[in-house]
Amino acid sequence: MLDFERAPVGPPEWDLVSTAIAMTTTGAVTPAEYAEFCGADGTDVTEWEGYELLAGAHELRMTTYAAQHAATRPEWRAEAQYRVDCLRGRAEPRPWHWKRIM
Repeated sequence: MLDFERAPVGPPEWDLVSTAIAMTTTGAVTPAEYAEFCGADGTDVTEWEGYELLAGAHELRMTTYAAQHAATRPEWRAEAQYRVDCLRGRAEPRPWHWKRIM
């Protein structure tokens, strides 16, 4: 059996947004690393008109994932609450430096 969870099927922007929010939202990728990625790919999805919509969908997904796991893992509750606070505008400006869940 193979796991195709990360196999790109559909609009390429959906996959490119994941890398962009690693810089803009979580701070896991530096601006220099992102620029290198864009140079290799030939595209900067943050300049695309649909970026904000797809980035918001990714961020919401990442937040609900954290909340789902926080329901049974008390050590993740603070991170889940922090993500909710970020999305609701109750945190510092981006990048928010979200921690990895799992």
